[in-house]
Formats: sequence, C-alpha cells, structure tokens
Amino acid sequence: MTKHQAPSRQELEAHTPMMQQYLGLKAGHPDTLLFYRMGDFYELFFDDAEKAARLLDITLTQRGQSAGRPVVMAGVPFHSVDTYLARLIKLGESVAICEQVGDVATAKGPVERKVVRVVTPGTLTDSELLSDKAEAVLMAVHPGARTGCGLAWMSVTQGIVFLAQCASDELTDWVARVAPGELLYSADATPAFEKSVQALAGQSAASGGRLVAVLRPAWAFDAALGQRKLLDQLQAASLAAWDAQDLPDAHAAAAALLSYAEHTQGRALTHVASLQVARSGDRIDLPLNTRRNLELTQTLRGETSPTLFSLLDVCCTGMGSRALRTWLLEPRRDRSEARARLAAIDTLRRDLWQSLRQSLKGASDVERITARTALRQVKPRELVGLGQTLERARQLATQLGPQAEGSLLQGIASQLTPPPGCAELLRAALLPEPAALVRDGGVIADGFDAELDELRGIQNHSDAFLIELEQRERARTGIANLRVQFNKVHGFYIEVTQGQASKVPDDYRRRQTLKNAERFITPELKAFEDKALSAQDRALAREKWLYEQLLDELQAHVAPLTQLARAMAALDALCALTERALTLGWNAPQFVPEPCIDIRGGRHPVVEARLNETSGGSFIANDTVLGPKQRMQVITGPNMGGKSTYMRQVAVIVLLASMGSHVPAASCRLGPIDAIHTRIGAADDLANAQSTFMVEMTEAAQILNAATPESLVLMDEIGRGTSTFDGLALAGGIATHLHDKSRAFTLFATHYFELTEFPASHHAALNVHVSAVEAGGKAGGIVFLHQIEPGPASRSYGIQVARLAGVPAGVVQHARHALAALEAQCEESRSQVDLFAPPPATLEPEAHPLQTAIAQIDPDTLSPREALEQLYTLKKLAASS
Repeated sequence: MTKHQAPSRQELEAHTPMMQQYLGLKAGHPDTLLFYRMGDFYELFFDDAEKAARLLDITLTQRGQSAGRPVVMAGVPFHSVDTYLARLIKLGESVAICEQVGDVATAKGPVERKVVRVVTPGTLTDSELLSDKAEAVLMAVHPGARTGCGLAWMSVTQGIVFLAQCASDELTDWVARVAPGELLYSADATPAFEKSVQALAGQSAASGGRLVAVLRPAWAFDAALGQRKLLDQLQAASLAAWDAQDLPDAHAAAAALLSYAEHTQGRALTHVASLQVARSGDRIDLPLNTRRNLELTQTLRGETSPTLFSLLDVCCTGMGSRALRTWLLEPRRDRSEARARLAAIDTLRRDLWQSLRQSLKGASDVERITARTALRQVKPRELVGLGQTLERARQLATQLGPQAEGSLLQGIASQLTPPPGCAELLRAALLPEPAALVRDGGVIADGFDAELDELRGIQNHSDAFLIELEQRERARTGIANLRVQFNKVHGFYIEVTQGQASKVPDDYRRRQTLKNAERFITPELKAFEDKALSAQDRALAREKWLYEQLLDELQAHVAPLTQLARAMAALDALCALTERALTLGWNAPQFVPEPCIDIRGGRHPVVEARLNETSGGSFIANDTVLGPKQRMQVITGPNMGGKSTYMRQVAVIVLLASMGSHVPAASCRLGPIDAIHTRIGAADDLANAQSTFMVEMTEAAQILNAATPESLVLMDEIGRGTSTFDGLALAGGIATHLHDKSRAFTLFATHYFELTEFPASHHAALNVHVSAVEAGGKAGGIVFLHQIEPGPASRSYGIQVARLAGVPAGVVQHARHALAALEAQCEESRSQVDLFAPPPATLEPEAHPLQTAIAQIDPDTLSPREALEQLYTLKKLAASS
C-alpha cells in the first residue's frame, strides 16, 4: 500500500479495528497530515508519523503490530496542538484534524471519529495561527480557452470573494499583488501553465508564510458550478449587480475556490456574502519590484520593520491594521475614495480622534470572531470579547454621530450600531470569565437555563453533604481521623488508616488497599456518587448543547456583525492616519486634473523617523516639480549622497496621497497616476539562471513596456551591470524611450556623466544633483548635504566613499593615482559621441552585379543574337562571383 493509494477491503481487514478506522480516514486525505485524536494526544501513524517527526523534531516510536507490520507513530499533546500546527503551516503543510464524535460510554470497538476540519496555509481562521495584521488568502486560477486566465480569491475570515480575468503573461503580477498562501490549479492544465504555477510557489504570502501550489481535479473548475455557487453565497438571481456575469474563466476558478474552502472548514461558508470584481484599470499598479524596493510591508532583508506600513500602523485593533494595509497596497486610480478619507481625517483631527481611539483600545477582532461564529469554530472567551466590543461600538456610534461630516464618516456611524439583541444575548448566556473550551464546562452563565442550574446545584451542594457525612461517620465509628475524599480514578471513598481499619462497620465495602490506609465505600456514599457524577456529566452535556444553541441564534446576526466589523476597522484606520498626520507633521495633498507631481519640502517618512529615533538629526527636505513640460529628472551625485532616498520619497509621497493619507511634505499637488514602477539596486536570480544584468534588463523591459504618461518611474543606476560602453549606450536608449515614447514622470539616477547631456536635446528633461563637499583637501573626507540642486554633479566622490567605508589607505591612494591617469588619458582621446541621436536610417545593401545586369535586360526588345550575347555576359558574371 503506497502513501497516496487507498487500502483495499482485503488490506483493511488485515488490520486491527483502530487501524482500520485510521486508514479509512486517511484515505480521504492522502496528501494531508492526519492528526488522529486519542485521549490527550493527536497521533500520527506510518508515513505521516515519519514525516511529522522529521518536520517537528518529535519522537518517533513503535507500538505493537497491525497487518503484520510495526505501527510507527508520533504524537503531539492536544492542549499545545496550535504550536505544532503553526510550525507545519509555516512549512507549507496542511493538517486534517480528526476528533472523537462518538460516545465513549456506548461505543462498541473504537469510538467514532471524523475529520472536522482541514487546516491549510490559505484557509487559516484560528487566531493562534494567524497574524492580527495580515490575512490568509486562498486563490484559484483557471486557464481560459485562449490566452487569458480566470482568477478567484478570498480570505475565509473576511468573507469577500474577488474575481478577475487577466492575460496569461499578467498572472505573475496578479499573484504577487494578492499574495495568497495557497494557489489552486487544475489537474488538466497544460504543461506550460503548470510550469508557470509551480514557478510561483515559494513566493511570500500575505500571511507571512510561503505560497503553496495545490493540484485540484479538473472537474472542480466548472464555470456553471461556479456561477451557481456564487449566486447561492450572494442569495441573488443574477451576477449583473456586481458586473460579474461575463467572466466564465473566473467563475470556473470560483467553483474550485469555494468547494475547497467548504471542504477545509467542514461546512458551508454562510458568512461569505460579498463579491468584488477586480479590474486592471481600477487600481494603481504596484508591481512586486515596486513593493519590495519601496519597502512597503517588508524591508529588503525580509523584516517587517522599519517599513512604511509599520510606521503607519498605530491602529488599536487587528482588523484596523488589515484595513490600513489593504488601503496602502491597493490604492484606487479614481480619487473619490482618497478624497473621502482625507475629508474624514480633516473632521477627526478636530479633537475627536483621541476619544475614538480610547474607545477602540481593547476592542476584540469582530471580523474574525464573526467568521469563526459562522463556521462554528468560535471559542467562549471570543464571544465574551465580542459582547464587550459591541458595547464599545455603541459608544463609538454615539461619539461619532453628531460630529460625523461627509458620506464616509456618516456611513461608518450608521453601521456601528450593534444588531438588536445580540449583545444582550451574549451577556445573558455566557459567564464573564468562561473556560477556554466548551468541553471543560464553566461556560454558560448561571440563571440562563433552569436545568443546568439544577444540575450545578447538585454539584455545588456535594461539598456540604460530604462534610456532614464525614462528621456523622466519625461519630458513628469512633475513628477520629476518618476522611471522605474524591479522585477522578476511584470516585468518592472513605479513607481510614490501617490501624483503625478493624473499627469500620459491617456496611463498609473495601474499595482500595494502600500501604498505610484502607479506602471504603458505603451504600449511602455510593448512591450519592452515582447522583453527583451523573449530574456532572449531564451538566457538561447540557452546556455543550446550550452553546450549540447559542451559535444557532447568532447565525442571524452574522451579516450585520460583518458590516459592523468593517465600519469599525475603517474608523480605526482613519484614526491611525489622523494620529500619524498630527504626530509626524504631515499635510493634506491636493488632487488636480492636469498631469503633475508637485511636492514642496518632501521627506522620506521612514528614514526621517529612524533619524529621530537614533541620532536626533533632522531630515533634509527637497522639492520635486514634474509636469507636462518637465517629465524627467536626470539625477547625479555621489554614492551615499541620497539619490535613492530622494527617489523613493517621491514615490512614497505619491502612494500615501493616492491612498488618502496626509503626506510628509509642506505641500503636494498630484495629477492622475496609474502606476509606480521602480528599477533600483542590483541582485541576481541564480535559481532561475539569471545574472545581475539579466535581472536588471528584464525589470527595465517590463517598465518600458508598461509605463504610460500617467506612470511614475524610478530608474536607479541602469546599465551598471555590464561593460561601461554597453551600459552607457543602453542607459541612453532607455532614457530616450522613457522621454519620447512612454512620456512617464521619470526620476533617472545615474553615475554616467555623459547622460547629463541628455536634457540639452530633450526638452522635458532636467539635470539635478545631490550636493556634497570634500573636506580637508585630497586626503580629507566628504560631507553629504543631501540637498537636491539644479544642474549636473561635477564628480562621483567614489574614492572618498571607499575611504569612509574603511578601504585600506594604500588601496585608496593607488586608486587616486589611477583615476588621475585615466582622466588624463580620456581627455586626450575624447571624441564626442551623440548618445541620444536617433538610429541611422537603414541603408539598402549594394546589389550584386548579376542582379543589376538581369534588372537591365528587357527580353521583349532583344534580337536572338543580342539575347545570346546577354546570356554569355550573365554566365561570365556568375563565374566571377
């Protein structure tokens, strides 16, 4: 029997009953680790045990035999299972959780078990496994009949399905943008498509893990099924209201997406009731390189701080942080959303945001609690937190209501009112401090259910009965040290020392003999034991039933709770942006219809914050003025002078403005923007056999093919990965294309001083440089002024930077002499080459004499003798060639 093959009936019959049960369950999840509940442990067997032992570094054991082979097993304690699940999910593994669902008391043979859910990287819902600030995203992709792809994705805890259709060559960009934890694709995909999907595996996911590609059966990708499933989720008769009716490839992807999500959660996704269609022209394009180079959510070293998001994120709740992250990474081209947020910030900053943030502090994650309620996975303490947060929401609505101005804040205020009766139900049903799990009891509040109160009364009065019984028995027997006690193994008993055992009455029945004591049971104590233990079991069963009834009642509140969660998240994110604007001294941008990027006194927010934290120094602000008549800046200056920081700050300010935030600048006027493209730094891609220069040219090609007059392009040191003349020629050609063809707003940093001649022949380009001065003569150092000034730089100061870096003095001195010699030699042999002249017209190749001779012959005018002479001439020409 192989790992992926279901056992035959004959093979099953050779195993023990428990192994038969395990193997039957495992056959339904052949590619997933199966956590099989046995008492206080989740056990793994055979191949799963060996794999888990290797991945988790846990002990591998053998116990007995089944079907003539040793039972290899490994296990993890159920009370700490989340720790092990988190490690496995981070490694890209999926785990099927198998629980006991049968009654131990009535079971004949192994207790009935079943897989209650499957934990996968893209469908996480547990707060212990998922970061508060990021979503676990599941995505399905389906290749269309032509060259397109259908996409569908969702976060199970968010409850929104997204659809999109794109060209095949855009798939990588879409996956990078969504950053799913799992990517589902069809078993009948073409080899080329499967190869492209597999190439995406391992990319960073939004949840912090790595993307896992999952093969699904071809029949799961059915467009008609997907449309029916979407209509069922939305409770609608048509997808026209969402403009999603003509997306067959996306419908096919949605079929696989929803089926897989239902399979992993073990039930229907009743809380998924929203649909959005994502289209390429709706959002500002932020390619993967841009997100990485601008360090939006991760530094270039892969850390989560310091980044632009970590600087912005002072939200009080996890759902607010996730909303803010989405705003940052998904800004819309249309300015209406950004304008509404800016108007809201303007209202909140009038002595309102502090009180709102105070009310938001300590609020529970309503969005995720609501999703887990719909999936019936919510824990008692989460519901208590939900009830308390609903009271906060009512308080927020009261605080915000009278002062809410503009459609955004008014809409938020109207959605913050809790659904009627929900908070009251939670408060009445649950203890203020319930047990962590329902199976432990102590969850349902006193007074909520008369039957439960009666059963609890029996348990609570047992202490008084036992004390009274102990006193009576001491008096009756004359044994002063007689004790009535209880333990989980032997139940209730009367314990006397060995020396007093001869004094016990005849109605005492021996239950256990110890070294120094005897334990007895009496008919009266036995009757009480049956009653008390029965009451305890019945009370626990009653609590479980009442909790399930509570979840049933809460299902009606899922939709309004989801709406309330989104309103609270938006308010939290807006308050965070307000706090940042006031604390960091940012100003509101202005949107204008004409093409321009006009920034006065701009600063890089992350660098400025780091300077304030570390050295207390001040950031040097700079202006940036780009418009219809000046679309490109050619930036020169020394290494470490601040060219890259300046370029990045312009892009960051444009992005912050586009998301609806205040910006780190004295003022900012911004015209329409459709994309931010960056080509910064040098790195190779050895895994895909790409050199540093190949990566550089690939990224440059992507930008040149995608940039438009409404794009912002950052080009830093293009052409440095190859020989000087090759790089210089390519840099000149790329600059010319961006200026003449793309006409994008471009910041073009370079160390090729030849490129400073570019603006002389290109009217929309301007030379600027980062200023620096050399201190102490030739042997001295260099002072970076970080100020952007008009005109080209005079030199690169590369040798001075090398000296600052600690390069030995002898090397620096040798380099100075070599540089002087090279400059002198270059000056003597310099011949001016126009780097920016258009390529020469293609010259026609010189015709072959034979072709010329044939072309001059007119057969209709030749006599037979002349024709014969021409034939001899042609033969002679052919022989000579």
